[in-house]
Amino acid sequence: MILLSDDKLIIFNLLLLMSVLACEMKDILTFTAHERGKVEIRCPYESKYEKYKKYLCRGKCLRLFKDKAVESGSAPQDKRFSLTDNKTAHIFTITINHLRTEDQGKYWCGIETGPGNLDDFTQIHLEIKQ
Repeated sequence: MILLSDDKLIIFNLLLLMSVLACEMKDILTFTAHERGKVEIRCPYESKYEKYKKYLCRGKCLRLFKDKAVESGSAPQDKRFSLTDNKTAHIFTITINHLRTEDQGKYWCGIETGPGNLDDFTQIHLEIKQ
């Protein structure tokens, strides 16, 4: 066991807190579209995730129970949603057609990073205008 002096313990805890906050402070991407129209949600990602599965999740997007609207390599739950992955530009795009007011809200662009790892997320806010 490593013993730290009070000053070092305080500094250690501050650094730990700052690193956690930095991980949580990703930008929220906001998209606005009109009811009955369409929106293209662009989700940039790092090149290391090129070959990983991508998805769009609705609501809270819990670790084990995700409401995936669409994911790469699978048919969407709702045919209005589609996903394309531009591996050269490192952006995957979700298109939602025939927008409804109930489509408004919080979404997450997600990348499955493998068993035992937390997925990489970017929060999305979708606003629907009438």
